[in-house]
Amino acid sequence: MTSEQQSLFDAAKKDFGEHHPELALEKMKQLHAMVPDNPTITDATAETAVVVGDDADAITLLKPWTATHTDDWFALEWLARAYAETGNVAERDKTIAAVIKAHETTANAQFQRADRFLVERVKLASGSLDIYYAIVPFSPYHIYMLGRQVDANNALIRQITLESNDFDQPGFAKEHPDMAAKGMRRFSMDTYSASKPNPDGTTTQTQALIGFIDGQPSYDDTKARMLSVAKGDAPPAATRTGIPV
Repeated sequence: MTSEQQSLFDAAKKDFGEHHPELALEKMKQLHAMVPDNPTITDATAETAVVVGDDADAITLLKPWTATHTDDWFALEWLARAYAETGNVAERDKTIAAVIKAHETTANAQFQRADRFLVERVKLASGSLDIYYAIVPFSPYHIYMLGRQVDANNALIRQITLESNDFDQPGFAKEHPDMAAKGMRRFSMDTYSASKPNPDGTTTQTQALIGFIDGQPSYDDTKARMLSVAKGDAPPAATRTGIPV
């Protein structure tokens, strides 16, 4: 970039960092018009548009870009989020699959370490629910989707997981041998409260089992279950307290 373009980019980053994404977006659009083939500018412009809520503009920008830059995982992740937040289920799922495919062959060290990405932020009566999709199942419990519920001040209330613990699979195989033979697994919906420090210096949390699901549920089914939990409409079947973090 020229010195003028770099100054504009720095000013946009400053606006974004100071929680004025709408001002940052104005500058990023100007900058993108100057250097439309710059991947950093394209990605940052789209990211800012999604944060502002201008998902349609982000899609217009990213759809042709990712068609010719299939390894731009950052752009693909933001495109998936834009589709999710506009309710385009088919393109959302297609783009999630593209993110996973890009991860399988990437040479980017940062992306190689990634195990999840944010697909959408759902507004609640107070606060919001951020829904993450696993690029690869993570944690010892094999988490496939993760919801982070935060309050109006963005403080964590709970995490909601769709997981498939190895411990649950032998029982599933005995009950449903036909499903297990096809490679299907038992899943569970669980919650983990925001961690609390103890006087002895340890940190613990409360885990709650909401229920089991035989076979992997769809994204939308999982989202509906998570929202039911977040709204208090799905009481736990069992809880454990004092779990070390």
